[in-house]
Amino acid sequence: MDTSAVARPVALLEREHEIERIRAVLHAAGRRDGGALMIEAAPGMGKSRLLDEARACAQELGLRLFHARATQLESGFPFGVVRQLFERALLDADSDERERWLAGAAALAADLLTGAPTAGTDTDSSYAWQHGLYWLASNIAADSPVALVVDDLQWCDAPSARTLSFIARRLEGQPLALVLATRPPDPALTPEAATLVSDPATEELRPAALTPAAVGALVAARLSDRPDETFVRACAEVTGGNPFLVGELLDEVAARGLAPTAAAATDITTIVPRGVANGVLLRLSRLPAPAGALARALSVLDDGAQMGDAALLARLDGEELETAMVALVSAGIVEAGGTLRFVHPMLRTAIYGDQSPAERQRLHHTAATILRERGAPALQVAAQVMRTEPEGDLAAVALLHEAAHDAWRLGDALGSAALVSRALEEPPAEGDRLQLLLDLGQSYARAGAAEAIAPLSDVVEHGEQPMAIAKAAIELSGMLFFADRAAEGAAILRRAQERLPAEEPAREQLEVALLGVSSTSASARREADAMIAELRDPGGPARDVLQATTLATLAMEEMVNVGSASSTIDLATRALAAGLPLEPHRGENWALLALGALGVADGLDAALQGTDDILVRARVGGAALTVVTVSALRALIGVRRGDLLAAQADAQTAIELAPDLLGARFLVLAVAAAVLAGLERDETPDALWRLIDRVGVGYDTDFTSSSQLRYASGVLRAATGNHEAAIEELCGCGREDRAFGGENPAVLAWRSAAALSLAELGRHDEARELAADELRRAEAFGAARAIGIALRADALLGPPAERSDRLAAAVAVLEPSAARLEHARVLVDLGATLRAGGQRKAARDPLLEGLALASRCSARTLARRARSELGAIGIRPRTTERTGTDSLTPSERRVVDLAPEGGNKREIAPKLFVTEKKVETHLGRAFRKLDVTSRRQLPDVLARAAD
Repeated sequence: MDTSAVARPVALLEREHEIERIRAVLHAAGRRDGGALMIEAAPGMGKSRLLDEARACAQELGLRLFHARATQLESGFPFGVVRQLFERALLDADSDERERWLAGAAALAADLLTGAPTAGTDTDSSYAWQHGLYWLASNIAADSPVALVVDDLQWCDAPSARTLSFIARRLEGQPLALVLATRPPDPALTPEAATLVSDPATEELRPAALTPAAVGALVAARLSDRPDETFVRACAEVTGGNPFLVGELLDEVAARGLAPTAAAATDITTIVPRGVANGVLLRLSRLPAPAGALARALSVLDDGAQMGDAALLARLDGEELETAMVALVSAGIVEAGGTLRFVHPMLRTAIYGDQSPAERQRLHHTAATILRERGAPALQVAAQVMRTEPEGDLAAVALLHEAAHDAWRLGDALGSAALVSRALEEPPAEGDRLQLLLDLGQSYARAGAAEAIAPLSDVVEHGEQPMAIAKAAIELSGMLFFADRAAEGAAILRRAQERLPAEEPAREQLEVALLGVSSTSASARREADAMIAELRDPGGPARDVLQATTLATLAMEEMVNVGSASSTIDLATRALAAGLPLEPHRGENWALLALGALGVADGLDAALQGTDDILVRARVGGAALTVVTVSALRALIGVRRGDLLAAQADAQTAIELAPDLLGARFLVLAVAAAVLAGLERDETPDALWRLIDRVGVGYDTDFTSSSQLRYASGVLRAATGNHEAAIEELCGCGREDRAFGGENPAVLAWRSAAALSLAELGRHDEARELAADELRRAEAFGAARAIGIALRADALLGPPAERSDRLAAAVAVLEPSAARLEHARVLVDLGATLRAGGQRKAARDPLLEGLALASRCSARTLARRARSELGAIGIRPRTTERTGTDSLTPSERRVVDLAPEGGNKREIAPKLFVTEKKVETHLGRAFRKLDVTSRRQLPDVLARAAD
């Protein structure tokens, strides 16, 4: 064999800056200051060589190294790159290490890496796996600093790319470095990889082309100490300074025996006119025939293939196989070592592309048969089938269907859809078609793709299996709901009901879904009016989901129709008796409805306890969308209870976590609660408007919870003195569909708020009329908080001579309730009224009590007013504002609330879906503000603040 043709590694020239930045990131990880570095460049620019340097540097610095390389064929393997990173390490770890690494939130990823996950594809399960994988990496890094190195990110499977992005944004304070390499990704084809490349948390390096001086150095090292400048310039021009192409060119020049002279410069343009393809194919043609057959087989199987599979596909064995492998390694086409891998992906592309379509079809078909016969995973076999043309092979349909289910379980909805689409093209037997259509529609729907509508509609209209019809209708209605087409979704559910016999059990699922969507959508509510009108109380506590949904819906009906607060609480309590679900956002909204109804009807303590029960389980399970949804509801409950700092903390949890998720529509509740609490906490209106703009929420004329944001916006406008705009906004709450709750002041006290703004504009008759209407409605419903708010407005707008008596009546109503903020507000109003009337002594007690309650609520604006009124009668109470618990930020409060439960920052951080560094920072600041030195002191401090 002509050894002059043997490829030699191209030296790393003009890469000093890149190597310096790589070493800096790895050094920083050793100091617990992790970071992410992305090397982005065209093929052949030396990305992989730089990653070799990163691996060597990591080992030199004592970092534990985990590395992976994505391939084109494996881009459809969900979590394939992540498995490359961690799977072998977990299998090789001893029992103590494995237990330590998979402790806490990392346990969420255990089945993903060590078994077969059973969870379905939804936002929560996918997020939980990402959350678990991040904490797995963090747990391993707690033993010793870690470097995660990934090559060819442009071919990375979507779930792995999302996980790497998740990790990259959470490296602060971690002994963990992420070093990645990619070609410029196409956002249309690989949006996840493109997102990671553009992430501000990732430092980007873009290696430049080699200068002629560097090319000259390579020519000198490979061919001659003194190459001619004309020859060097020709090499630089034809390769564009691409290091890999320079190496390929020089290998071919050496193989032809050309000297680097000016005369030979004219030959350069004929050697590699179109990149690397010609060069590698020429090199391959010089090798023995078995080597060519093995190279073609490997190009079909792609990197990481097993030698046995390659041998069968190339039809080689024994000495012939060994000789072929040695030849490919010697020619610099395949790497030496235990893993079958091309020296560079460009070589694989060139060899694969040189085969005719018919030859590729034959090889992929044969490869699928080889892999299937040895029992390879369905996804691995399916990757080969996906490269073949449809042939009406029912076995291929079954295989693709199985692989689609595997992709579904691993959280790759679009990958699942692609596999099912290919199975439908095969095509399947007629009896299997509708099931495949259902799977196709469900996969697209979970990915939020409009392509779901056609197959799911087909199943609803033409399916014969009741359960398939119900599943299709529920999936499609949910997708339409989040696409602001809830009425269409409700119509789909009703259509599915019409197609099923009355006694069919699947009808119950459809009824649950229809009731669930009707409670959150005004248009869907109108579609379901007739069914809701026929609902009957099943009696006693709920025993199943249908009964729980029925009771929760009846509780909502009692609430929006201004029925009875006590009946609302009874119905909601009996609904919750069925047991709280872990993931209430999956169409089974009964728990949220019941808890929301409790909060409106003054069952505030029970509502708070219910949300706490869900959150405990959701945090343990990594159910992030549930945490967003329930935290938003809990924030609104906190505002109603007067626990303003906790309300801000819950709202912030939802607002910070929601961008990582899809479909977190209850975020409007979080923003509304943040605005209402922020006003009471003395945040500026400008800051609150910026919050609304930053989060990007607005009114949704169909989403019932958006009325809370309209109300909060009206209150915010009134606080700025823009009473005309406030009145328009607040009265808009009453013009909405009744499903928005505008009829009941316990849901939205918009009439009293608008009345006070009307009075500011001198429109007293309108104001008193609105206030009287609210009081009548509030007393009819019977919730103390709503009655107290209405009595206060009635008193402030009524005759001055009667004001103190009417305010005293409001105090009497609110005192036994859990609505501490409204109680404090009325006490301060009463004290101010008495003081203004010259009853200074009588004013003292309500003002002091109001101040104490306002301080407990962390209501700085109200507390400042109370102090001002007390100052007017000569009393100067000690200022506690911005000290103690009142001085905590929402983020600090979140940490402080969890710290007494025990555990260190490593145990708190996963529950809040934040990094240890953030917990450490917030806990340190909170300890200084509260003047404590240990978590054990926190329960007493918090208890004293609540008294």
